[in-house]
Amino acid sequence: MHKKMAEKYGIVKFICTLTDKFEKHIAKLYFSIAMKNWKLSLLTAFGFFAICAMVVFNSCEKDPCMDLNCKNGSCVDGLCQCPTGWEGAECDIPAASRFLGTYTGSLSCDNFPIVQENMSITLVSAPNEISLHLPFGNSSVLHMEGIAETPETHFVTHVDPNVDIHAYVTVDGDLIYVYLETIDKQITHRQICRYTGHRISN
Repeated sequence: MHKKMAEKYGIVKFICTLTDKFEKHIAKLYFSIAMKNWKLSLLTAFGFFAICAMVVFNSCEKDPCMDLNCKNGSCVDGLCQCPTGWEGAECDIPAASRFLGTYTGSLSCDNFPIVQENMSITLVSAPNEISLHLPFGNSSVLHMEGIAETPETHFVTHVDPNVDIHAYVTVDGDLIYVYLETIDKQITHRQICRYTGHRISN
């Protein structure tokens, strides 16, 4: 009886020992696989977090047009694109406004003496139709209208089929420069006048 019990306990011990070795072998195998694949796992995790960061960044990126109020235009890439006749960072300044006012200055025409004269530019229709009033020379009896443009506005009028008058106006702040050309096609003559002045009232 004692012999049988000893044999029985020996078998149990053998089985326990075998089970313990098997568990240790499985643990070593799992650790080995994990160590071999840690680089792949790390790269996978890094890629996942990189994609998440890009998604978050793009969703939080500020719209460059959000703080702009383009009153008479549209915003493109953070800048207002103004239609004809409007200027300024938010397209809120009529193009005519830089020209309007009364000016005083000096006038010289060909070989004639320099004289002091006043001139004015008035608004015809917003935002950019203006009228040039020159109380001197051949243009004093004419009504010259043009479209305000930067940096130079061109006025033209036809006295008759043979005579044209062109005025080119440039304004820089309160300073004005006018190049006036009268063309008589019958005698192929051109009278050139130049006016330089500054604004004295709006």
